[in-house]
Amino acid sequence: MITFPKTTSAREIQRNYKKIFDQVKKTKEPVVVMKNNKPQVAIVDFKHLEDLEAISAVFQSLQEIKEGKAKKLKGSLVDLWHEAQTD
Repeated sequence: MITFPKTTSAREIQRNYKKIFDQVKKTKEPVVVMKNNKPQVAIVDFKHLEDLEAISAVFQSLQEIKEGKAKKLKGSLVDLWHEAQTD
């Protein structure tokens, strides 16, 4: 089932920011801030933001592999660390 995110206005955040922030922390669901009926930003739980950043890093790494920018690991992680120290 597809659910649409909850929305609010910037004015509502000014009036009730604590309630909105608590709601996001409790439900872990984002709240989209609207201006002139257009989404502007989203308020998300910090853990959710970290998860999104991790997923983004994975996709970026996959893109670098496709573009041939990734370096193939040869040897151990210790060898890689020593190589990084000399670069």
